[in-house]
Amino acid sequence: MNNLRVIFGLLIGLAAMMARADLSESVFVPKEEMEFAKGYLSEVRERNYEYVFSHIDPELSSQVSEEKLDEIAAYFPSGQLLSTVLIGSQVHTYNEVWQGNFTFEYQFESGWAVANAALQRKADKMTVIGFNVYRTKASQKELNKFELTGKSALHYLVLLAACIVPVFIIVSVFYCIKTPIHKRKWLWVLFVLGGIGTMSINWSTGALGFKIAEYQLLGAGVVASGEYAPWILSVGFPLGAMVFWFKRKSFIEQDKASKLSQQNASNDDTSA
Repeated sequence: MNNLRVIFGLLIGLAAMMARADLSESVFVPKEEMEFAKGYLSEVRERNYEYVFSHIDPELSSQVSEEKLDEIAAYFPSGQLLSTVLIGSQVHTYNEVWQGNFTFEYQFESGWAVANAALQRKADKMTVIGFNVYRTKASQKELNKFELTGKSALHYLVLLAACIVPVFIIVSVFYCIKTPIHKRKWLWVLFVLGGIGTMSINWSTGALGFKIAEYQLLGAGVVASGEYAPWILSVGFPLGAMVFWFKRKSFIEQDKASKLSQQNASNDDTSA
């Protein structure tokens, strides 16, 4: 288990270099819209319902009442607000309609909460098309950190496969390059180099995901979209590597037969 910790720790360290601690500073996050979402959720928490209703999209307004807003606002913990951090941002434009979803983590004296607001801009008018709040036991950074303790057998099985499969593939690629394959050798190398299909596991929740039509380089991967996001570990089936080892003996025999045939032909020419 210690070896697994070291190997996977290196993978996590590499992935963590790509994550930003302060997502709000990212060039990919629209600042004006992000601040609008943050301010809107603040007005929900303060129960400023006149402001809240004035920015709700007409299609949503009929579904929201003051009683519902009271229920949502009550999910914010009591006491002084200590910090607000942007932990998620998704934006896209479709048919000239811009939409964005911003998620924030709140730390209060009495606990933690996560809230998000979905925005829409149509004809230069910004409206809110959805929002929610829920409490958490701790910071998402703490809840989603990578730990080996307290995990299920399935967690460990996927982790073990994610460590073994890349090693198996790398060794197979080395032997594939060294093996005399006379036709389309580069295609064989590409086939061996990846895994076919993936099984992924959310390391925090244990939720599984499957993709059949997918090619994964080296047959395994680990990714987290940020410090506050869960680690997603994925592993593919090393079909190419397994087929190569099954056929390697025949490749070698074919090469020997080809060389022997060439040698016999050369001897015949010499005799003549």
